[in-house]
Amino acid sequence: MLNLIKKQGIGTWITLGSILLTVIALIIYGAALGAGMNLEIASGSQPFYEAVRDEDSVMITMVTTCGVLALVFLVGAIVASQFELDGVLGKVVDAVGGAMRIVAPALIMAAMLYFVYGSFTGLGWTFFSNEELVIYPEAVKVGTQVIAGLIIFAIAAIGSIVSVFFSLVKKADTVAQVA
Repeated sequence: MLNLIKKQGIGTWITLGSILLTVIALIIYGAALGAGMNLEIASGSQPFYEAVRDEDSVMITMVTTCGVLALVFLVGAIVASQFELDGVLGKVVDAVGGAMRIVAPALIMAAMLYFVYGSFTGLGWTFFSNEELVIYPEAVKVGTQVIAGLIIFAIAAIGSIVSVFFSLVKKADTVAQVA
């Protein structure tokens, strides 16, 4: 077990951080979605989120799909890097793992953009509406959750992009020197 930990490169640790941040962002997204569903945003004008509204139904489907796929790809890339395979199979596993590391940040960014897309109306009415409208405190709370989720999605995407530039596993010589 200790050798497995020593074997990991900086890319693995950054990727694990990105996985953790993506999970946190998805939890915040779920909380904001639950709290904002059918919640009136400004003087009863419309709900923050409404499942029958096109942009909200697209957001619900795409944020969840992109977020979960990004997590699967990040975990898959780490798992694939642990195998020391030779020949054609080793090259294929390395190529697939590399592709997953490249696609994952794009999926995280897509999830973030769909979250913005679905939240745009609610955020606009809550934070940028006319002063004479009554803004409900619950809508401000949901809007704050949305902004926090977007920031965490962005940090996860940036971390995932940065991790691509680092090796997931240390070279065998380096692991032998550390041990």
